[in-house]
Amino acid sequence: MATRRKQTRTVTGRVEIRMVNPKRTGTITVRDYSDKNTGALREFKDSHGNPRVKRYTKATTILDLSNEDDRLEYLHTKDHPIFVLGAHPCLKVIDVVQQAEDDVESMDLGVDALIVARELRSEKMVNFARVLGIGTHNVLESIIKKRVYEYAQNKPKEFMAAWDNPNRMFSEILHKGKTVGVFNANNGVWKYRETLMGVNIDEAILWLKNNEDLLPNIRKELTSAK
Repeated sequence: MATRRKQTRTVTGRVEIRMVNPKRTGTITVRDYSDKNTGALREFKDSHGNPRVKRYTKATTILDLSNEDDRLEYLHTKDHPIFVLGAHPCLKVIDVVQQAEDDVESMDLGVDALIVARELRSEKMVNFARVLGIGTHNVLESIIKKRVYEYAQNKPKEFMAAWDNPNRMFSEILHKGKTVGVFNANNGVWKYRETLMGVNIDEAILWLKNNEDLLPNIRKELTSAK
């Protein structure tokens, strides 16, 4: 399944600048500041280039990004080294449109993950469950299925990343081999019989890919060890 790519949208929409604790916060005054990363002076100016100061007194201030002054206020305030990016921020800048797009993307991922989970059956499901870290030894298939569904619901991003991983087949072989004793994996070190495959699963996958001539025998061992 192809990974979605975010589309770059034009700078329009609405931004909300919210006080983190409005009941305990008085007036917050935003003016020029030194950039947190570079130390350079960030001047606060309006659309005509005039110096500007903004005082936030309400719990939520709404900015319209199609308005140039509001857009400049958003770009300046969102990087404030104390009020927004400090250790104890008192303002939170919410790009409402971007948040909606992120939420939709997350929900789409959730739907994709559940569709994949629904289609998984029998050995294919068990093999993938192991990749997700779900225990399968002496566990009923219905219980495994439930846990796969739960993983898809609770961690759709991780679920889809594991499913779309081009090395998933090798990862499934390794996890199954570990379960049935074909591979030995202690403290992250993987071995096939007495042969060192790698000190982590990524190195073990690379070893399998570099020794694909051994895969037919390894698959036979996996089958016979059921």
